[in-house]
Amino acid sequence: MSCRFIIIALLLIIIALPVATVRGSSDQKDRDAQFKLALDELKNEVVILERQMRDMQQTLDRNSGQLTALINQIVDNVNAIRQAQSRVAEGSASAINEVNGLGERIGSTNQRIDRLSEQVSELKKLVENLPKLPTFTSITPGNPDQLFAAAYGDYSRGNYDLAISEFRQYVETYPTSEMADNAQYWVGECLYAKRQFNDAITEFDKVVTLFPKGDKVPGARFKKGMALMELNQPEAARAEFTAITKAFPRSNEAVLARQQLGEK
Repeated sequence: MSCRFIIIALLLIIIALPVATVRGSSDQKDRDAQFKLALDELKNEVVILERQMRDMQQTLDRNSGQLTALINQIVDNVNAIRQAQSRVAEGSASAINEVNGLGERIGSTNQRIDRLSEQVSELKKLVENLPKLPTFTSITPGNPDQLFAAAYGDYSRGNYDLAISEFRQYVETYPTSEMADNAQYWVGECLYAKRQFNDAITEFDKVVTLFPKGDKVPGARFKKGMALMELNQPEAARAEFTAITKAFPRSNEAVLARQQLGEK
């Protein structure tokens, strides 16, 4: 059911409220029925939003800062609607006004979901046309490119433990390589994908300490911030995001960090 229908229904309720007051207690049943209708519509909207949230989490890249911000917005909307439900059930006319504003927020969120869904469809087409990563049955000793490719291939196939072992082997064997900081970063990404967020933070910190001038430092710090969010440490995460915007103001990670901070 669309948000516009809900908003129209709520407006009709708001218009009808003064009339109900004039008619007196004889129309109380009608007023209760109107509130029940609004409550039912809100429940339906919550179900729809929760389904959208699950679908977006399963479909889009879990590492996208923009997606995380969108999902957080949807969660906030759902929580706000649930709070409004209890007030509507108690017959609060002010709750109706609040829900009206929430309807506009939900409409805006749904528009963003539609745009992202279109982008996901385009990305799927691009991914389908990408060449498949090679599978290495054995790695030639002394071949860093092959070792890195094998590790990344295992990561892309979800073989995270094997990928971690191979990326760590790369860092230990080729610590001065141009790709060493990348390998260390992907160790953290593998642990993040396994939802081992504390261990992932440790590995992302190593990118900063071992390769302070590497180009993966902004990415490592951003993913550390995201891991802190997952660990329900919002203040520490905000500090990390703020540091990124100051230290790397022109980086892509700075753009994502500002989105997490609610800045434009």
